Amino acid sequence: MIGSKLDIFKREWLEVVFQGRNKEYGAYELRKLAPKATNRGLLVVIGVVVLASLLRLFGDKIFPKKPVEAPPVVTEVTLEDLEEIKPPEPPEEEPLPQEPEEKPQQVAMDVPKEDLIRFPEPKVAPANKVVEEVASQEELKDPNKTPARITLKGSPTGTSVARGEFGSKKQDGGITGVKKGDPNGDPNGNEIFTAVEVNPEPIGGMKAFMSWISSNYDYPQAALENGINGVVEVSFVVEKDGSLTDINVKRDLKYGTGDAAVKLLKKAKKWKPGIQNGRPVRVAYTLPIRLNTIQN
Repeated sequence: MIGSKLDIFKREWLEVVFQGRNKEYGAYELRKLAPKATNRGLLVVIGVVVLASLLRLFGDKIFPKKPVEAPPVVTEVTLEDLEEIKPPEPPEEEPLPQEPEEKPQQVAMDVPKEDLIRFPEPKVAPANKVVEEVASQEELKDPNKTPARITLKGSPTGTSVARGEFGSKKQDGGITGVKKGDPNGDPNGNEIFTAVEVNPEPIGGMKAFMSWISSNYDYPQAALENGINGVVEVSFVVEKDGSLTDINVKRDLKYGTGDAAVKLLKKAKKWKPGIQNGRPVRVAYTLPIRLNTIQN
């Protein structure tokens, strides 16, 4: 047969199949172009495979990959979750033992009959650093002289036994007082008290004194313009005669309010002095003065 000699992949076979048929129909064209389409498709597939292989082998070199940065990890922390870390407390230091304070030698109004000779505790020191001569043994043996921590001339009309504390030996008497006295024998001296048995007060009472301040206080113009209100505190000392000294402003509202208070207190009359142990004494005093620009 003729068909046995034809190759189905050649054009002659296609002509035999469509002999006497309409070749304009699509099947003829499809079979006619099938070998070319197959070859093209095969070439395309081979090209794609080769290209993919090349990209796999050399793609990292041709198209280097950029390192991918990991997104930052954000942890939310609330202050309520935090615990305060306290530093370790330093070890407590034991206080050093304090030496007993030696009371100063005091002189009262009594004058001893014997002469008192100052005899301090001897201390070894170079000759060029000796600042005080020590009484000799002959002076200490004199029956008309008594060793003491002070030097005092005796009086024929004085007490035959020097009273007070001399050295480490305590004798009956009161030449050494509890407080340092002044030459006139006042045991309180010029000490300023903060608390006394009888407080100082203005003549006529504190209410009348504050009324006097309210009537005579010269309000600074700058304070009036700025509407300054509040309390000015003034400190002073009520002397033994009742006069007011050492007047200072402890709390100021500015604009001249404190200076006006000091100026006014310098014009104040004498107070009744403070009393301690039956004697007038100096007393520290703090006076609050309330300022108000609002007129009632």
